[in-house]
Amino acid sequence: MSGLLVLAAVLTKECAVHDSLTKHAAQLARLAMMIRIGLESAEAAIPGINDLLAELATLGLTDFQVEGPAIYCRPAGPSSAYDDSFIVYQAAIIQPGGVGAVVWDATDYEAHTSPPHGEPVDLKPNFLGYERCPPIVPALLVAHAGTLLERFMGNVRLLG
Repeated sequence: MSGLLVLAAVLTKECAVHDSLTKHAAQLARLAMMIRIGLESAEAAIPGINDLLAELATLGLTDFQVEGPAIYCRPAGPSSAYDDSFIVYQAAIIQPGGVGAVVWDATDYEAHTSPPHGEPVDLKPNFLGYERCPPIVPALLVAHAGTLLERFMGNVRLLG
């Protein structure tokens, strides 16, 4: 009888492990699909927007920085098990440069976004244009591009 109980316990544990793996596989599939759909949307919209922003830069609309939210965070190295530092990608429009992301060390980003705010920081040295970002970043960036553009246009006032 005890052999049957042990077998039942082992089978129960194997079923639980299988269920857990199936659940994780489904989560990975949803994540991949979400990134793929976001990337397709970004590829359809952002290059054209950046072309227009580049044209505006040639016409004198330069030296603008519009910051959006942090959109992606990852370990600075290959694994967070060996290093507790992280890299943060922040949605932004930089003129000239277009829609893209500012890459921060997580500690620097926290200091930048925490009050009190001092002088504005030049974001250009840490800016990656859309085409230079890892694919997950444009996939997440596309959801914030409209708000960034509204804020950009809110900073442009033609008074003539």
